[in-house]
Formats: sequence, C-alpha cells, structure tokens
Amino acid sequence: MENWIQKTGTAGAAACYAPQLLGHPGVRHVYTTRQGGVSQGVFASLNFRHTGDGPENIRENRSRAAAWVGRRYEDIVRTRQEHTDRIDVVRQWAPGIRIGFDGQGPSDGLVTNVPGVCLMGFYADCQLIFFYDKRNRAIGCVHSGWRGTAQGIAEKTIAIMAREYGTQPQDLVCAIGPSICQDCFETDADVGQQLEERFGPEVNRFCVKKGAKYHWDTKALNAWRLREAGVPAGQIAVCPLCTCCGDGDLWWSHRRQGTDRGVHAGLIALEG
Repeated sequence: MENWIQKTGTAGAAACYAPQLLGHPGVRHVYTTRQGGVSQGVFASLNFRHTGDGPENIRENRSRAAAWVGRRYEDIVRTRQEHTDRIDVVRQWAPGIRIGFDGQGPSDGLVTNVPGVCLMGFYADCQLIFFYDKRNRAIGCVHSGWRGTAQGIAEKTIAIMAREYGTQPQDLVCAIGPSICQDCFETDADVGQQLEERFGPEVNRFCVKKGAKYHWDTKALNAWRLREAGVPAGQIAVCPLCTCCGDGDLWWSHRRQGTDRGVHAGLIALEG
C-alpha cells in the first residue's frame, strides 16, 4: 500500500499526499487531517467548517494549510459545496475570491490555469478529486459525493478543462482523496437506482448487497469514470484510507459522527 500520510512542518502534524502528484514539480497539493490547527473541542484541531467554530480559528487553519502548498490565505479560492455538478472557472487572481458567494450559486468544483491561485475544497466522507494537466499546466479541485458522482461531475470537469485549456485526458494526473470505504458506505436502493440511470447496469459491479442494504465502492466507481473519460489508469491515485472506520485521531466522518464534527480540506496550486 502506498504511503499517503506524511508529517508536515506544523508540529509534526499528519497530512495526506497523493504519490502520483508528488512526482510532478509543477503542482503542490495536500489533503488535510484533523491535526495541525488551532480549533478546540469537537473541532480540534484543523477544522475548516464555520458552523460552531470561531472565524479567527478558521482563518488561522486556512492560513496554515495554504502554507503547506506554498501559498497564503489570500490566495485561496474555495468552493461552496451543495452536492451539485457545477464547476466554476477561475480566470483571474485577486485576494479573497470566493466562488459560490457574492450572488453566485453553489459550486462543487473549481478549475484554473492561473499560477498563485490555491483551489480549496472540503470533505468528511465524500471524495475530493484533484486534476492536474501536466502539459497545459491547469488544475481542478472537485467535491464528489454520491450525488455528484451520479451527475458525472468528474467527467464534466475533464470536459471543462478541455474547453478552457485544451486538456487531453491522457495528460491528466488525478487523485481521489481520503473518503468513506465500501464497507462503511451503506445505502438504500435509491442510490443505486440513480447511479444505474446515469451509467447503466455495469455500475452495479461496484456494489455489494448485504441484507436490505447496499454498499457502494464510490472510490473505485470514480476511478472507473476517470478511466472511461480517457485518463490512463497509472495516472489515477486512489487513497485507500477510510474517513469513517479509519483512525479517529486523523479523520472526521459525517457517517460516524453526524454534524457534531469538523471538516477537512484539500488544496491544490500551480507552482508560480
């Protein structure tokens, strides 16, 4: 198993890195764990969720995470995730750009080719997928829960990058970050019905039925969608770590903890 967990410079805090992306000097990325921040209580310590935590804690936590990819708090462009398939294009850099706010609708994905911009998305069981076009120097950060997966958000990201930057799938390196595993992701039949409506009966190979419940391997499903879109299998990193049944000192989990918890972040930025 590839080693995704490494120590950062912040008091030896654990953070998560995709091995395939680490091999490319033109891009920096990180998936955060709970460690390395300033929040307290159920949010201890590297929390990015505003609800219940102080804004000064959130700002400091975001600043620390941005520094791990060589950027500042002011360089962050963040999503407003509502399980949509909307992907916004960041075409300019300006301090404090906030996608999904200031009169815009929700956005579960961001793409850019602007050096200096730090794309940020959030997760606590859902997948956060990074995209790096090594030829055209463009990046993407996409939140994909099962609803986003059923709407084809990964494939749509590739299509938007092709339109905006001339991206070819064979030039992409992708990472599917820490998220809930198949054993823990128990659903009713409606999830499978929506996935089958989108992808056909072949999608059921990613499901195991246990009694009246269905267990979906959404990591493998999204990796399949990336391959089907033309990304070479060897250029797709899939994190084996589960946020639900994994180490509770590292992970928050919506499935395990409900809303009484913090939220992780993933950050990706082009080297300037």
